[in-house]
Amino acid sequence: MTIRLDAATRRKVERLAAREGISLNQALSRLLRAPDEARRPPKRRRYRLPPRKVPFGFDIAKARPLAAETFDELALLELKRRQ
Repeated sequence: MTIRLDAATRRKVERLAAREGISLNQALSRLLRAPDEARRPPKRRRYRLPPRKVPFGFDIAKARPLAAETFDELALLELKRRQ
């Protein structure tokens, strides 16, 4: 494909290609996409709340042994059922 560029645009494409070490096609594509990327709002950073204590819920340190104990009981019941 042939594209006719005015002198100022051609220089801009050539400068970008030389500075970035890319082909003229890549430089032209980058310059053509630049207005679209400039209009995009910047990526929003994830908003994080600081951790806080809540008056309800459970303690994970106590929940793990309880879950293991429950699993063991279920495994024993399953073994007894198979016999």
